[in-house]
Amino acid sequence: MRNTYILLYWCYQLIRWCLKSVVSSHIVNALIATGCSGMVIGTLVYGTSYCIIRNKNNNNNNNNEALKFVEDVLHDAALETLMSFIGKVVAPKIIRYKTSKGIAKIITANNIMTTLFKSKKNHNKPSIRGKSLENDLRTLLNDERSYNISLKCSDGVTLRACKNILATRSDVFNNLIFNKSKAEIKNIIFTKINSTVMKVILEFLYTSNIKKVDLTVKDFIEMYYAANCFKLNELQKDIIEFTKKILNDGDKDLGKQLLSQYVEIFTIKSYNGMSKLLIDFVAKFNLNPLKDDSLSLLALKYLLSKTLDVKVPFATTEFELFKYTLIKIKRIIIKDYYLPNQDSAFIMDYEPNIVKDIQKQLKPLLPYFDLHRMDFMCIMKYVEPLNVFPYERLLDAYRCKIDENISAQEIINNSRLIRGVPIFRWQAYHERFIELNYGFHVSKDGFTVEVSNINDNSIKSMITDMIIKGKGIYEWDIIIEKLHKTVWIGLCDYDKTLEENVIIYIQKYHGWLLCSDGYVYHKKDRKWYGAKLKEGDIITIHLDMTEKSFAFSINGKKYPIVSEWKITSKIIPVVSLRQGSRLRIQPHLNELS
Repeated sequence: MRNTYILLYWCYQLIRWCLKSVVSSHIVNALIATGCSGMVIGTLVYGTSYCIIRNKNNNNNNNNEALKFVEDVLHDAALETLMSFIGKVVAPKIIRYKTSKGIAKIITANNIMTTLFKSKKNHNKPSIRGKSLENDLRTLLNDERSYNISLKCSDGVTLRACKNILATRSDVFNNLIFNKSKAEIKNIIFTKINSTVMKVILEFLYTSNIKKVDLTVKDFIEMYYAANCFKLNELQKDIIEFTKKILNDGDKDLGKQLLSQYVEIFTIKSYNGMSKLLIDFVAKFNLNPLKDDSLSLLALKYLLSKTLDVKVPFATTEFELFKYTLIKIKRIIIKDYYLPNQDSAFIMDYEPNIVKDIQKQLKPLLPYFDLHRMDFMCIMKYVEPLNVFPYERLLDAYRCKIDENISAQEIINNSRLIRGVPIFRWQAYHERFIELNYGFHVSKDGFTVEVSNINDNSIKSMITDMIIKGKGIYEWDIIIEKLHKTVWIGLCDYDKTLEENVIIYIQKYHGWLLCSDGYVYHKKDRKWYGAKLKEGDIITIHLDMTEKSFAFSINGKKYPIVSEWKITSKIIPVVSLRQGSRLRIQPHLNELS
């Protein structure tokens, strides 16, 4: 009798489980097929049914076994439905969202976790031998029976591998292995590649793929060094492409960290795809003397040497670059160095030994500064009293500033006060209170500006982060990404109000502007320019500080110089726009070509 009861009980449970599975399966499939609306309707129907059954069962004092059975089935089916729905619908959407950008990544100040390659295989599943060459070789990577070579890394860890695979996949390993004695082959030493990086290299050599990498900033540059060392061109390209992504997603100090690490591993004379990427990235942000950062002195020297005579977008004027360098050296030498204001950067009221140390640290960097790119008064007031530049270089700089016999072309080439191609950002990028208090929205990269308040129909103006003075030709582009009613694009004169209150200044500036109505304006005067603007147009501003003149180009067609009005000695790029318009500033493309 007892056995019969047990058998009936398990039959009951089996029927209950089958019914529960069928119900939950139908509900889940219906939800997936009908979407969110089906989910809501299904939930309401189930909830109502459950409440009715539950209420009847309570009225019968739980004596009705049929109702109790239906209640239990609905209860269990609901739980399974919820779990199935999460597993089949919600989780895949979360995964797709997480990986929608192609390469999953987490970036912190000291750690970079990434997947360099999108694997086509699910490596968590056990592989069948002979089905996938990549999986078989990955298995071989951890198979001690195939080890016949030792690789001693910079952190003291020794890794083992198969020399035949390494030699076949890399010419460098081929030369290392087969051009050495058997004793030397058994233990090859690498002084600049740690074991974490070497494991990545081995995985790539074995499988041409990398599942996951967990690297610090130091390891990341070491991995590029290793890929470069072993001449793994495809891996180098992948590392560079991923570096672009993490730089764009991270903060600007990350580029300085990577460049500082780069010069510790590579020689100061090296130049490759990674160094070019890092130099271009660091150069396009203003190096603020008042803010300490992660750029090492050696990395700064490398940056100065590689950008001295190269046309790359550069955001810092030569004088500000020199000031930034001087302050960085003072922070290294003087403990708890305090900088109350920028002018105090040039004060050398220290003990003789400290002054000597500052001059000693500056000396190797002096060849990478161009005094011709500094303003006459700045050289005389700030640079010369430091007694660091040779007298001949100072004299030559002064001569070029005052000698009228120097050709116009030489003036153009030598007198612009910034190296490379000037790169501008909107002022609100650096001073976010302008963005908040004046109703602007500036993009994350600082190049795009628009009015954020949809109820504000007033005309608003925004200046860039760089004052233009001295001589030389400056050019930049403004792209009209969106146009609503009217925009004004051009120049405004520098006024001391700017130093006191930026918002008041940009409300009342005096400028020389091209309007989208086809006129050029200066104060209350205007002149027909014959160049109406529309959405999508690229406007180039041509500013000649030597002749104190300006002109505009629209989509590559240059219009005449505006000769009616002379500009002042200090100029700032400016735009004025209403809500609904969006303008983007960029370096002039022809100058970069």
